Amino acid sequence: MTILQRLKDFWQKHPLLSILIIAAVPRIIAALFAKGYGMHDDHFGPIEQPFMILNDFNVWLHRGEPHAHSIVYPSIHYFLFKLLDFLGLNDPQGKMYVVRFFHAAYSMLTVYFGYKITEKISDEQAAKKAGLILALLWIFPFMSVRNLIEMACIPPIMAGFWFLLKNEEQKNNLLFAGLLFGLAFVFRYQAMIIPGTIGIILLFKKDFKGTILLVSGFFLTALFIQGTADILAWGYPFASFITYLSYNASHSEDYTSGPMYNYLVLIIGILIPPTGLLLIWGFIKTWKKQMIVFLPVLLFFLFHSYFPNKQERFILPIIPMVVILSIVGLEGFIRNSPFWQKQKILLKSFWVWFWVVNSILLVIFSLTYSKKTRCESLYYLSHKQDISGIFLAGGKLGTIQPPLFYLNKYGTPVYPIKSTDTLSKFAEPFMIGKLTIPDFIIFFGNEDLGRRVMDFQKVFDKKLLLEKEIEPSIVDNLLYYLNPKFNVNQAAFIFKIE
Repeated sequence: MTILQRLKDFWQKHPLLSILIIAAVPRIIAALFAKGYGMHDDHFGPIEQPFMILNDFNVWLHRGEPHAHSIVYPSIHYFLFKLLDFLGLNDPQGKMYVVRFFHAAYSMLTVYFGYKITEKISDEQAAKKAGLILALLWIFPFMSVRNLIEMACIPPIMAGFWFLLKNEEQKNNLLFAGLLFGLAFVFRYQAMIIPGTIGIILLFKKDFKGTILLVSGFFLTALFIQGTADILAWGYPFASFITYLSYNASHSEDYTSGPMYNYLVLIIGILIPPTGLLLIWGFIKTWKKQMIVFLPVLLFFLFHSYFPNKQERFILPIIPMVVILSIVGLEGFIRNSPFWQKQKILLKSFWVWFWVVNSILLVIFSLTYSKKTRCESLYYLSHKQDISGIFLAGGKLGTIQPPLFYLNKYGTPVYPIKSTDTLSKFAEPFMIGKLTIPDFIIFFGNEDLGRRVMDFQKVFDKKLLLEKEIEPSIVDNLLYYLNPKFNVNQAAFIFKIE
């Protein structure tokens, strides 16, 4: 047998294992190359907070009022970093390789349970298609290695749905489903919409025993993990959850908002139109046959579509189930559609388009070092000895919250400069000796760089020597060149202050 024939034979005999192997490849690549962080919440919560507490336990002792988020996920990173320090791995980039590989391996559970769920509610052919999309959809490898609670809650959600569907064979599986949905809640509070909806469906079916098992499992996990963590941290159970509800009730309008159809457009875009439109049609077609799975996903979607705060990452927890239901519904619809049975070439062209575009995006995002200049500039300075401080001149980027984890010098002063227009006022405490002038300054963006350097030298009466220039990542550069009016150049220039 040729190698190709052997691969085909292995695929036929072991489709799930084959898909898991395929899924591992882009996730390993993303763990190696998709460094940095995508947004504020996948660094400053789960990474920066544990780093601060490891270096100064008083940060934990003087934590104040309950935080509006769970401490469980950051605590996992705290103990992981503590273990890595014990093993002698102190380099921040080295630690993040471990973190990303851990998340990449963890995300494989989504692919595994996605295949099993699809096979359960449909057949092996649909499971193969859904499994391949879950393995290779362009957004998953990149997002899987991010430190986002929206991604961390997906594997227990998928496992919960799997045990829910297995309940037909053994009723006690609803207890396991509840336990897993409770774990998803610990990571992402909004995940409770899913078991809540399932519980209501079971009540309408008069399955009181099933409802009790599901609810009991959910509260066992939620109380044991989240309740215990909040008692230890804040003195009473579910303190962070209560604070979270209170905060969102009064601050929901403070963040990114948008029209009701915002997430619908986003999901279609993720699934690559026009194929994405076909897949959403397939999703809709499952509403009756797969009500127990369809309705929780739909209500999760509707809740976030209605809620004013519409950050893109909020919808991530249901994307795998949308993929599964879309494939199941579309496969069934096409098999019974005279039109699509006659238009197989058209259908094939949709899928060819999907996989071509998806492959391009998959390569780009799996290799994207997000927020590269912010991380690399501080990481570069982490190798310098006896730094008295750092200036950060954000330019058009504005005031930058620095990812100090990569500097790895806890307590080193970092002073963000809001604007060169106020440089004289900003410089006053340094010029009169109240504050020590730092050794380095990082300028972000090359717009008017020469003028900004000259302004600094004039105001501080210091000479600046360029030590290092760091270029933005592929995606950051691409966005800037495509639309410089609404995007900023994020190149970093590190100067030694003489």
